[in-house]
Amino acid sequence: MKKLLAMLMTGTMALSMGAAAFGEEAAPEDLVKAAADSEVTIGVLMKTMSDTYSNKLGEAIQSYAAENYANAEILLMDGQADIAKQISQAEDLIAKQVDVIILNPQDADGSAQVLDLAAEAGIPVVEVNTETTRTDYVSYVGSNDAEAGEMMGNFVMEQLGEGGQYGILEGEMGQSAQLLRYEGLENTILANDAYECVATLSASWQRDQAMSTTEDWLSKYPDLKAVICENDDMSMGALQAAEANERELVIIGVDGISDAVSAVSEGRLSASVLQDANGQASTVVDVAVKVGVGEEVAPRYKVPFQLITAENAADFME
Repeated sequence: MKKLLAMLMTGTMALSMGAAAFGEEAAPEDLVKAAADSEVTIGVLMKTMSDTYSNKLGEAIQSYAAENYANAEILLMDGQADIAKQISQAEDLIAKQVDVIILNPQDADGSAQVLDLAAEAGIPVVEVNTETTRTDYVSYVGSNDAEAGEMMGNFVMEQLGEGGQYGILEGEMGQSAQLLRYEGLENTILANDAYECVATLSASWQRDQAMSTTEDWLSKYPDLKAVICENDDMSMGALQAAEANERELVIIGVDGISDAVSAVSEGRLSASVLQDANGQASTVVDVAVKVGVGEEVAPRYKVPFQLITAENAADFME
């Protein structure tokens, strides 16, 4: 069965690559779900379950599958932000002969090896939230991270007015979210000479690293006006540093995690760009089940970002 499925997927992958190259995307609401009693075993490779958003996404995948597919089995693995571990876990899932793999890549280049291993075993791969540089997967479910970067860049320019100094806290270098969110900043605030980027540094998505880095920046750059963070764990770390030093900064992040939304509502954090974990989770499970039982899916499903400010934060409180 898997060998036959692999042959069918070869043609689907080729079509997916061409469609993805031209940016063709489907909306989650266009997806027709497979039967609820579909029997399928889904291996899930999460890059990590230690940061707030990834943990929320992984848990949402498990809960949505349990609530909507009685005969679907989820085998979730925590890669612990380690490429080698993620590759090893892929080998374990392949040995268990899962029907389909959901891949949340730890690294855009390094995690592509999962695609090779799965292809050799005739197991299709669906990527979620972040993606590999290669596109020979069956489908990708996520948001356009360049749009998140553009939303942040435009928001900070609006807040700073005619100009000012800012710093950028990046995520784990080499991951698609880091690369594309920075690309969005390049399209907006980094392209505007009225605003001065005084520092760019990776805090690896981590709150404590972001707090420490922001503390250094506050002492080094007395005219610093804003910190742009590629996720909300880092924005909350930057906020902690600013509050401890009694400095008012424009601070924005991505994800819309609960404590960030609360901080926005309270007027402490400037804004967050919501990345819909529940929307990505439900869509990727629906896609994976359809792929696992041999049904066709679109090459890409886009779950849109939303800007959260003090004016609408109440709508996003959990």
